Amino acid sequence: MGWLTGGKLIGWLAVVVIGAAIYDGYHLLRATQLNRALVRIQAGDAVNLTDPSLQFARAYALQQRADFEVALKAYAAIEVPADNPLQADIKFNLANLYLRRALLLRENQADDLAFPLIELAKQNYRELLRADSGDWNAKFNLELALTIAPETDLAEVAEERNPEHNPRAAAGIQVREPLP
Repeated sequence: MGWLTGGKLIGWLAVVVIGAAIYDGYHLLRATQLNRALVRIQAGDAVNLTDPSLQFARAYALQQRADFEVALKAYAAIEVPADNPLQADIKFNLANLYLRRALLLRENQADDLAFPLIELAKQNYRELLRADSGDWNAKFNLELALTIAPETDLAEVAEERNPEHNPRAAAGIQVREPLP
């Protein structure tokens, strides 16, 4: 207990307290900088976006303003590793962006433009569910997308486009026989 006597104990406690204060101060400063950047992003000001979280916040703000093309490019520009949890958020928001845009296009009777976007949304929701089968938001939204654009069997599509190759259609064809 010789090294913990009197002044040494107080000295070590002071070092620990100062270290903790510096650590907390750094994180408080970082949080303040991020909050200021988020306020500038929401105001539409230009911000140096090197942090993926800020890039995500900017893309989300663009999405909330219904700026489809710019939000799509902003989400695509975010570079994070595949194992980063932000990657799932990006995929989910992209899928939502596709689905919302498709719904707007369908309201304007532009189904030919809406259905490819619905397919992209379904693809992103499925990728999310492959990674986390318990993601209820992705499950719900995938179900909504499937309600809007149900899956079709490729064989049925081929039969509709090429009825001559459909065995069921061949049974209904009347064959002309030559007269004797």
